[in-house]
Amino acid sequence: MRITRNYMNALMAANKSPASKRRMSGNSFASAVNNRYNTQANKLGSTTQAIYQNMKNNAGELQATSSKLKDTGEDSIYAKAEESGDTSQITKLVKDFVNQYNSTVRSLKSSNSRVDNSYLNQLNSYAMMHRNTLQASGITKNSDGTLSVNDKTLQSASVEQLRQTFGDSSSFGAKAGETAVNVQYNAVSGMNSIINSTYSNLLKGFGLSGGFFNFWS
Repeated sequence: MRITRNYMNALMAANKSPASKRRMSGNSFASAVNNRYNTQANKLGSTTQAIYQNMKNNAGELQATSSKLKDTGEDSIYAKAEESGDTSQITKLVKDFVNQYNSTVRSLKSSNSRVDNSYLNQLNSYAMMHRNTLQASGITKNSDGTLSVNDKTLQSASVEQLRQTFGDSSSFGAKAGETAVNVQYNAVSGMNSIINSTYSNLLKGFGLSGGFFNFWS
């Protein structure tokens, strides 16, 4: 965990507080705060912290792949595929997209957050709305919300079919990518909220006022 400027300011302020409040001084106080903070942060590491970390990473990868699959005109992967007759670059990205989509779905399902459940419902809704174009590209929605790829159908899908599924601004790929941005933002916000709450309680335990910190910046 990176120590931020706010963290250091808090420690400096603590060292200036009356001895009767902190009952220790200088490096001893800083060390005590840091040790107790690390202990509580590590407790979070195997539970909610890990869920949000995975969610942030998975959604970030999904959004990045969604952007690569967007139709950007003359230089797009679709234009190049039409010219060469080779869709292998697109199909590789589609497989990456499906893997990242499934990882994001699993991350959302591991959270008990109402907001995360709403994002999961959004993705399920998009998959149902676009089920015909998905199936034309060799992709089907499973009962658990994840996606499966039929390699043979995907390889034989036309450039236009792939564009309709992933390249258009209103396609399934684009909509899932937009949701992934929100999922990633919410994961970061949730993580900061947990860390801030933990750290604020720590400072109060040392007779100080709790503060707010961004450990992701």
